[in-house]
Amino acid sequence: MRTLCCLLSAWRRLARQRIGLQTRFTLVAAGAVAATALAITAVAFIAIRTDLENQIQQQLTARAASVKHAADNLHGHIPDGWVPPHSNRFGVDTPYTQVITASGGVWTAGGSTGLLTPNAADLAVARGDSPAFFANVKVGGTRSAVLTTPLAPGLALQVAQSLSTTDVEVASVGATLAVLSAIGIMAATAVGWAVARAGLAPVTRLAGVAEEVTATGDPGRRVQVDRQDELGRLATSFNSMLSALQRSLTAQRRLVSDASHELRTPLASLRVNVELLADAPDMPPAERQEVLTRVVAQVAELSRLVAGVTDLARGETPGAGRGAWGPVRLDEVAATAVEAARRDWPKTEFSADLESCVVEGSADRLRVAVRNLLDNAAKFGPAEGPVDVRLAGGSLTVRDYGPGISPDDAPHVFDRFYRSLSARAVPGSGLGLAVAAEIARGHSGTVAAENAPDGGALVRLILPVAN
Repeated sequence: MRTLCCLLSAWRRLARQRIGLQTRFTLVAAGAVAATALAITAVAFIAIRTDLENQIQQQLTARAASVKHAADNLHGHIPDGWVPPHSNRFGVDTPYTQVITASGGVWTAGGSTGLLTPNAADLAVARGDSPAFFANVKVGGTRSAVLTTPLAPGLALQVAQSLSTTDVEVASVGATLAVLSAIGIMAATAVGWAVARAGLAPVTRLAGVAEEVTATGDPGRRVQVDRQDELGRLATSFNSMLSALQRSLTAQRRLVSDASHELRTPLASLRVNVELLADAPDMPPAERQEVLTRVVAQVAELSRLVAGVTDLARGETPGAGRGAWGPVRLDEVAATAVEAARRDWPKTEFSADLESCVVEGSADRLRVAVRNLLDNAAKFGPAEGPVDVRLAGGSLTVRDYGPGISPDDAPHVFDRFYRSLSARAVPGSGLGLAVAAEIARGHSGTVAAENAPDGGALVRLILPVAN
């Protein structure tokens, strides 16, 4: 019961954490989408901006080529102050063109002087010390792309194009990508929340069942399993755990009920005899001795009953009382049990034919099972036996030569506390064969009882042989 409470408490804690798990799953999904969206947005933004700037550079290169073609028509005799043809005033949609000399002079159309002041890098191109290059500078207070390229010895051409339109387009694209990213992140958050909620639905059902079982103390509820993934396996395992707990609780309750019922009669008889001794201090010695003898017999019967109940409880509680588990020489266990039976039943003849056999299990528990079979045969067989014990290939048979098993008793011989009418006069609690059956099941084996062909009862214990 303590195990049940601990497990169900764990499930209740899991239920309380479900919302936190759902939130974390959602945040992880949204974070992953956000990181991806931001990376894609950044790459797209840079790619679009680079493409627009390349277009501007291509326009500047084409304008410079046109000017150089016009200069080539002068056959190398460019007059001082020469201004390229079609040099309009600088504007948003119109390029600006000027010629600079190696000494720093500027030739430009009237009214445009001072818009673009050459620097040392520009003069190096005019001197022929540097190749053409692009730069982004302010032209008349407007951010512009400028191409500085050689025109003739001692001269360089500068062509400028406003980047205002490009900046507007880039800003518009950036805003659009940002909006799309925000929408994608919000959609991913909503989808992540829905997916997390659907994915954690089995956990919710598990928690609900755990809470109900905790409230009622009845592990008979089950979780509906409608999926084959890890959560489905979790629900199946949870159902298996509840089934095991239900079987364990049922077995414990039945054992307590049966044991209390069986203990009631000997305890009542013992109390009557003790009260008789207490109420009659002047009882004749012979009568007192008779009462004391009955008390001793009743205490011994109670001891056997308690020992049987303890053995039965060990067999029904998973992992309890199993002792050291490993390879066991079943023939040696049986030989030890036979020797102990010979001491306790000195008038009974036990014959043993035991082949070497190794099984997996607990030697102590198997010894209890074999001993119970031997005690049962000694009780119900003739007073002087014989009892035949045979072991071959994992099959242990114990045979007596008594009256055998009646058809009415055959279905109940392994029931706890069952005693046939003919066995009421024989000392015992009716637990020996029940304990043997529980131990056999705990070792993945079976035990069965039948009548021998030529009389007597034969009980067969079969265990899987270790490889």
